[in-house]
Amino acid sequence: MLDLITLSGSHLADMAGCHSRDYESIIDRQQQISRHSSSSSSSKTVISMAEVIRVLQEIHVSPPPSLPSQDPQPLSFLDSVWLRGARVERLFFYDYPHPISHFIDNHLPAFTESLSLTLLHFHPLAGTIRRSPLSDNQFEIAYTEGDFVGITIAEFVGEDFHNISGHHSRDLNKLRLLVPKPPKSSLDGEAPPLSVQVTLFPNQGLCIGFTVNHAVCDGSGSMQFIRSWAAACRSAEGEIGISPPLLDRSIIVDSRGLGRKTIDIARKIREIYPEKLKKQGTVKSSSAALVSGTYTLGKDQIARLKKQVQRKTVEEGTPPFHMSTFVVTCAYVWRYVVKARGYDDDDDRGVFFSCAVDWRQRMMPPIPSNYFGNCVGPCSTGLLKAGKIAGKDGFGVAAMEIGRSIDELKGKDVAVLLETAIDKFMERVESVDHTPPLSVAGSPKLRVYETDFGWGRPRKVEVTSIGDTGAMSLAESREEEGGVEIGLALPEEVMEEFGKHFAGGLLDIF
Repeated sequence: MLDLITLSGSHLADMAGCHSRDYESIIDRQQQISRHSSSSSSSKTVISMAEVIRVLQEIHVSPPPSLPSQDPQPLSFLDSVWLRGARVERLFFYDYPHPISHFIDNHLPAFTESLSLTLLHFHPLAGTIRRSPLSDNQFEIAYTEGDFVGITIAEFVGEDFHNISGHHSRDLNKLRLLVPKPPKSSLDGEAPPLSVQVTLFPNQGLCIGFTVNHAVCDGSGSMQFIRSWAAACRSAEGEIGISPPLLDRSIIVDSRGLGRKTIDIARKIREIYPEKLKKQGTVKSSSAALVSGTYTLGKDQIARLKKQVQRKTVEEGTPPFHMSTFVVTCAYVWRYVVKARGYDDDDDRGVFFSCAVDWRQRMMPPIPSNYFGNCVGPCSTGLLKAGKIAGKDGFGVAAMEIGRSIDELKGKDVAVLLETAIDKFMERVESVDHTPPLSVAGSPKLRVYETDFGWGRPRKVEVTSIGDTGAMSLAESREEEGGVEIGLALPEEVMEEFGKHFAGGLLDIF
């Protein structure tokens, strides 16, 4: 249901489910720009004061009025792992060579109305994460009739669209101006699961930014929602185009009583992790500016990397292990991130790699693929000396360690795996002699470049929240089937070193 508060000069008043305020203002992000531009005088990438975000509209979109209030759903123990305030920020850049008025008049009505229709199936995203009134140790998602998702419509003044959506190093602070205001941490109080921002670059393009609270859903669920909304937006009938999501979180059974433990772990990680990141090469100092960079591995390059590892295992008589595009891509990036951070061949400091594995088909019984919630669990390597990864054989060592850590998950009870993984992960996080792991956000399986709202495929997709975690992002290549796109957020000098190593390593395999 679009119910308009004030929307001058627009025909959006005929739409159902949307509350909107229409105004033009230079919001406090101009102050953000000023702070960011002065925080690191040595940084080569500086945001100019001429570059500002001008807010045009704030819109509240609710599900249709036919959806009544829903019974609160307790978060599962797999959701609770992410209660430390983890959020996923994803940007979709689209070519859009039209003025702002063209989007407001021709696309915004369908954009908001299709969101309302999509929220009928994904109503938890319009609700609230809150502490259960029945227990201090339990959190829940509650939807009350009239709850909404906030959409900001804005203009980026003074920025070239093709520059900010490129693959080269760009100031992460600037990219994050395109991200909607992050939800408040669910550990501190109520939190909205989803925020959206559309930033227009007149006559050039537009960017749709999403901030999703990870406690509500994993990457698979998030992209299920975004693809459904995109399908409804480009469909004249507002059809979501795929099977509706399964919202029943009770199918995730906590057989080992891990709910309380995962909440405690979330709180502890939130206390420890930021300081760990500041002490490692991800953030060299509290004022060091990060840049975002994108790298690609083509199908042929990935095949050669696999052969390189296979040759090495045959030569050394190493037992076979899980070998995939994911494994060799992560191993290749891990090695050169370690080198770029300044570790040398004889460095004894500890490093390890961690990723999230989809457990839908590993649960007993299996969880349907359309389950909307968190159904991923941690998978990590052992703690290794940095020199082993940075050294001559580091790529092969990294691939073997990642592949074997995935092999160890096969045929084991998920609850037992999670309990063991949590204990090991926390032991490493609390250790004083190593840095946080290189972890992974996203997956090529999410098919982010198939997200078409009606104006074509994205020209670029970014995950900006990796700046908070030191993770790498992964997506399918936009240009080549079987290729992989890698995103990193590092201090500029570290990114430069990584780029040299990344390119040099590829020359060595040809």
